[in-house]
Amino acid sequence: MSRSLLAPALAVIWLALSSGAAAQVALPAPPASPGVAVSVVGGLSAGSSASGAALGGAFTFDLNDRLALEATGTWLDRGAGSDALHLNVGLLVNLLPPGSRAVPYVAVGGGLYRASFALDNNRFFGLMGPQYAAGTPMVPILGTPGFGMMGGGGYYGPGGMMGAWDPRTQGTWPGQTFDLDDMPMFYANRLGPMTVPENGMWATRSFTDPAITFGGGVTASLGEHLFVRPDVRALVVFGDGDSHTLGLMSFSFGYRF
Repeated sequence: MSRSLLAPALAVIWLALSSGAAAQVALPAPPASPGVAVSVVGGLSAGSSASGAALGGAFTFDLNDRLALEATGTWLDRGAGSDALHLNVGLLVNLLPPGSRAVPYVAVGGGLYRASFALDNNRFFGLMGPQYAAGTPMVPILGTPGFGMMGGGGYYGPGGMMGAWDPRTQGTWPGQTFDLDDMPMFYANRLGPMTVPENGMWATRSFTDPAITFGGGVTASLGEHLFVRPDVRALVVFGDGDSHTLGLMSFSFGYRF
């Protein structure tokens, strides 16, 4: 290239680079000082029997630069005829120092999980119809999602009281069974002895149990106040010496004060 063209070419390159740099507007870094934040949460819950949407909200209070206290309330769709409410208080531990635009974290918490089942839904006892007469006794068969249906001469426990059937000590249930394949055994075995109601009018049953969560995610700053937070956690529910595990995958959009 001749000397006469070199200077204009360099000037054009310098101008292009300067214009490109000027066009890039950097987002302000997230605040490094402790604060509070609120966020809306949406996502998916998945378990052994069903999966569905999860919707809720969260309140976060920074204890210091690395630790934050989080309180959440989440409604979970567990398929037709079933839903749940999860209340949780936990600790978030940031794995990077404050001021970073994307901060990974681990989370652990505990709270309550309330699951409700509309038993007359076709996923549960709604399909029974007139198959069994009203007043027919039925007992949970432990370790299975099934109920033993009693006819004449059915099983009764000590003192004539109807109780659960335990295949480990009593062998195979000798009569007819009705299976609740769409209800986790964690709940089906806890329904207890029942009788077939008149006109198929089964009640709604709810269970409130302690639960823990653990997992993690990433807090990504969108500016001085706004942030997004993808998050994955395991939710473990405990009751009657047993446990039930769900997976929670969520995405939060929040505002930091």
